[in-house]
Amino acid sequence: MKKLTTLLLLIMFNVSLYSQEKVILSHAIKMYDMVEISLELENKPNDRFHLIKIDTLATTNYNGQVLHNNFFENIFRRANVLARYEINENKKYKNMGVKGVIKYFKPSENKNSYFNLGKLKNLEKNINLIDQHITKRNSTIYFAIVDSASIKNIFPDFKYKISDEEDFKGIDFKSYDFMYAYKSDANQDVIIAVDEELDHGYNNLTLTDKETKIIYKLIKLKRNMTAGERDDIKIELMIENENSIERLPFDFKNVEIK
Repeated sequence: MKKLTTLLLLIMFNVSLYSQEKVILSHAIKMYDMVEISLELENKPNDRFHLIKIDTLATTNYNGQVLHNNFFENIFRRANVLARYEINENKKYKNMGVKGVIKYFKPSENKNSYFNLGKLKNLEKNINLIDQHITKRNSTIYFAIVDSASIKNIFPDFKYKISDEEDFKGIDFKSYDFMYAYKSDANQDVIIAVDEELDHGYNNLTLTDKETKIIYKLIKLKRNMTAGERDDIKIELMIENENSIERLPFDFKNVEIK
């Protein structure tokens, strides 16, 4: 009986070890002077509890030379992540090697990586709303609901224009439904969901405080949103930690560039 139990435990361990999600290369295409690579998970989970980003990436050309000057937004995405490489547009690129690691983030309340802050009307403004037991381990991460007074204080002379035909203008705070500020760390991302959407709002304005590196987002969620609807906006935070991260290696050889 003891041997059978041990055997079952070994089988369960091996199943757990090899049941990782599989990374697939959804496309590798040449666009003028760059090559774009798209990576995603085979089962394509596409909600706020399944997020991926590139951890490491090395790409080689057909001669085995490592391509440099790559750029990608190293933030968590729901569906796929993109990387681009600058190339000589006159050279032919037929095959490449793509190797690296994807970070697979599954936020969880039990693992202290998911926090439902509740409705906007119940949240105090202009203070860090991330739990203190999280900020004690990393004092640089930050999230706050902010008001117009705090933004005016930080950006007193800010003016902008959308096109060359327009004059510079100040911020029309009444045109936004609410404002928040956040700061991630190199090793710990803070992801915000608004009414269960990660890509929230339109006509948004983003400002960055050069001294603190805190990012300020002014959000328009809905045309003619009422005060009651604004009060009921739901805010959720997902804060990266190692307990909620799975690292998925990938190695694609002789990838055809289309």
